[in-house]
Amino acid sequence: MSKFKAFLKRKNIEISWKRYGIDALGAMAQGLFCSLLIGTIFKTVGVLSGLQFFTDIGAYAMAVSGPAMAVAIGYALWRSP
Repeated sequence: MSKFKAFLKRKNIEISWKRYGIDALGAMAQGLFCSLLIGTIFKTVGVLSGLQFFTDIGAYAMAVSGPAMAVAIGYALWRSP
């Protein structure tokens, strides 16, 4: 069992409510919010200006909310002490 605990410590894995219940879920919400907000802003700019480029970027940013959440969670757990 001590080898397993040493492996977890070496990989910076800590099983706790704070780490996964608060840090990970908070990062998930931030990733979702940021991708949707940025997508909405770009899409609105594209619609109002008539530039299809901005509309396409906005639609893409709104579509990749899953990967944005994954990156946010990974970064939050990596930098968490």
